[in-house]
Amino acid sequence: MFEQDYIMRQIKEMTAVIAKVVFGTKVERSFEMLQEVERQKAFALIEQMRNGEPKEAVEQLDRLSDNNTKENLMIGLEFYAQLSDMDDDFFDENGYSLVTAKKDFEHFAEKFGLNQMTDLYFGGDEK
Repeated sequence: MFEQDYIMRQIKEMTAVIAKVVFGTKVERSFEMLQEVERQKAFALIEQMRNGEPKEAVEQLDRLSDNNTKENLMIGLEFYAQLSDMDDDFFDENGYSLVTAKKDFEHFAEKFGLNQMTDLYFGGDEK
C-alpha cells in the first residue's frame, strides 16, 4: 500500500514538474491550452482507461506520442495525471499495476526527450 501511494505521488508530481518546466504552468492549465480536437483525444483516452482498459489506453497514447508534438505531450501528461488518481481497486480489477504505470510514464517521457528529468526524479537505473 505504501509503495503504491509513493508511486502514485511520483507520477503525479513528475507530470506537474514537466508541465511547469516545459510549459511554465500547471498540468490543468496546460491542458486548457489544447484545441478542442486534442482535448477530445485526451478525454477519449481517459474514458477508455476509466472504463477498464488502461493497457489499451496506454498503447493508444504510445502510438499517438510517436508524433511527439507539444499537444501530444500535454495529452499524455493529463492522461497520466488522471491515471495516478485511480485507486488500488481500479488497478487490481484491471490487471494493471502502478509499477507498470510508472514504467509506461517513463517510456512516454523518453519519447519527448524528458528521460533525464524522470531519471532525476525517479532515480536512474543502476547499471
